[in-house]
Amino acid sequence: MLLSFSVSLLSLLAVPSVAVLYGDEQFGDIAGGRFWAFYEEGIAVIDPEKCEIETTIEQDHNGEKLPVSWNDVVYMQYDNGGTLEGYLMAGSRVDYSNELGEPVSDAYAISTTDRKVVDTIQVGPRGVHSYAVWTQNEFWSHSDGDGHFYVINLADLSKHTHKVSAKSEEPQHGKLLWDEDPATLGDRGFATSTGEQFLFEIDIAMKKQVDKYSYSTDLIPDSGCRGLHAISYSAINQHVYAECSGGGGILEFDVANGGIAFVHQHKDATGSLYETPDGSFVVASNKSGNMLHVFTPNGSGTKSSIETDIKMPGHPSTVSFLTNGNGEADFIACSPLTENINLKHHREEAIVCDYYVGCTGAATAEDVEHGICMHSEAGMQLARVTQAVTDDNPACGRCKDQANFDDDGECVCTPHCGSCDPEPAYDDSKSGYMCVDLGAAIAGTVEEGTLIPDTGGMEQGNPYGGSPDCSFGRTYRTHKRGHIYDAAVASAPTSAIHIINMKTQTKKCEVQLPGAPRKVTYAPLEPTKVDMTKEMKDSSDSEVLSFTGMSTVLVAGS
Repeated sequence: MLLSFSVSLLSLLAVPSVAVLYGDEQFGDIAGGRFWAFYEEGIAVIDPEKCEIETTIEQDHNGEKLPVSWNDVVYMQYDNGGTLEGYLMAGSRVDYSNELGEPVSDAYAISTTDRKVVDTIQVGPRGVHSYAVWTQNEFWSHSDGDGHFYVINLADLSKHTHKVSAKSEEPQHGKLLWDEDPATLGDRGFATSTGEQFLFEIDIAMKKQVDKYSYSTDLIPDSGCRGLHAISYSAINQHVYAECSGGGGILEFDVANGGIAFVHQHKDATGSLYETPDGSFVVASNKSGNMLHVFTPNGSGTKSSIETDIKMPGHPSTVSFLTNGNGEADFIACSPLTENINLKHHREEAIVCDYYVGCTGAATAEDVEHGICMHSEAGMQLARVTQAVTDDNPACGRCKDQANFDDDGECVCTPHCGSCDPEPAYDDSKSGYMCVDLGAAIAGTVEEGTLIPDTGGMEQGNPYGGSPDCSFGRTYRTHKRGHIYDAAVASAPTSAIHIINMKTQTKKCEVQLPGAPRKVTYAPLEPTKVDMTKEMKDSSDSEVLSFTGMSTVLVAGS
């Protein structure tokens, strides 16, 4: 699909700009938009005020079914001959072989104006994370399968134009950091790899890898940091922050003056990383540790200090911010929770079976009742017996009955434990979302987030290859802010989108879906010109009208 472009940049007021997360955060400040939920073989357009589905999309531009699962989705805008258009660029989680026998996946271009799929573009396999690099009028999709970013220019949605290497030798999962403000990083981007010990530098304009910094000798010995995942940036100290994969905490790098220098390994803090919208702090959402770490950027080349740790019980996902006033870090920060809400796996208010505490070692009938598994001595397969057991083995009580033995003469002691539970008892009455007044927490008047109950949860992640039978994998729950609302996917107790009011920290509603959602995003009801900094206006030669100011967004027209 070929598009023509002609743009006249407006004279705009200067507003603050901070490091980009995905490149569409600025549109979250526009009222009256819609949440778009991406579920199995479908997309639902949701009005958050009426809490209703307005439109569903169930086929692509060729009349084919949509993917059974989705990866990242970002919103972008362009001027098509004087008509401002809006696109959702979405990654498919379905890989296949193309006509050359190469493993590939598809990126979907969805018109938010016409509410339909308008094209698909072949990209690399396992294209998990994607970015709206609107300063270049480009959509960047990272292929975990081959270790490249696939670049699609919105002027031609029929193909990708570049492949940008984000690896040394082995392709791995990874993310991209870039910034829309030429006064900060300019064309410098940084990419991570969860399996290679390098921080990669990418020239965004030239679309190529220009440097890779090996931090292997900088690490604390045996700290477990086998690669990097989440990544953020602070313009205050010109430092990059990156989350270690496999353990090891957070690494801090000084990227001032065009170089990369190791600064510090924060081994006791971890999580997904975000710069606050005013740029004053960097926040890490520690899912496993049930807290938010708030870093204070100090001078360039000097390690940051942890300002405070905020308790967030329930294994928080990523963080959304809503402006709460005019003071420093005066934001409401909200995160949907990912904890196991199957009450069978709870005992005396505590979760006894999940990815974090494990789910093995059943020794009593009560353990079995709460979903704990009994594994063999090797610890991988569920324990089996070949003859009826006695009362000396209470965790294998079902094998007292010969009717529970299979045709091979074996009985599995705990076949319905852990993730193998065929009838989970999901209950979100004490889980869902958690929000915190970030400014109050930094001031020391708040220590823990506020629970917003009855706002959904997730079926827990399946075990990985090589994991014990019926164990769990990591659980992910995506969400997106749209004006004062934040919407999160939920697969338990039902397949739904749960919407909260961040301003009041209360539940708005839930909207049931035909299938389990994997992604949700937000887009203006109509494509809208959004303010950008004067520096960007003066220096930008981009033709894409996706102007941004993450802290302050002024609607200039629609």
